[in-house]
Amino acid sequence: MQNRLENLRNEIDKLIDKEDPDKFRMYISHMCGVARFCTLLSMKRNLNIELATTCGMLHDICYMTGGSSDNHAIKGAEQAKSILDEMNQYSDHEITLITTAISRHSDKSKIHDQYDELLKDADVMDHCLYNAGFPVSEWEMKRYNNLLNEFGLASC
Repeated sequence: MQNRLENLRNEIDKLIDKEDPDKFRMYISHMCGVARFCTLLSMKRNLNIELATTCGMLHDICYMTGGSSDNHAIKGAEQAKSILDEMNQYSDHEITLITTAISRHSDKSKIHDQYDELLKDADVMDHCLYNAGFPVSEWEMKRYNNLLNEFGLASC
């Protein structure tokens, strides 16, 4: 049986913009951080670990391949669909679930489906825990405090 996550890591590695070492390090750190938080949250919320982790790995693929922040969630979802289609290892249903979550991950003020919320929350966790001095929005801070409560930790 093929390991889809490892195959996906290999595909992403071929695509990531490696021109600027600082950006490359940031991409890898954020991608891995969000993917790991997706894994943790999926375990806590009884969701499919592999699909959740896939969402995290691909959520900023637009940035990681040299794209801009303009509409990066929608553009990234389209790019993720192409990658997953080309891999020919994911069902149409799985691709839709993953790409929908990616397309919505920037909209932290709205509540969507389970995997959409999981990805938003994992992204917020990485933003807040990787660099405590990094500015976060009011919506991200609200989500972060909710996550701390979900894990039984004191909120900020």
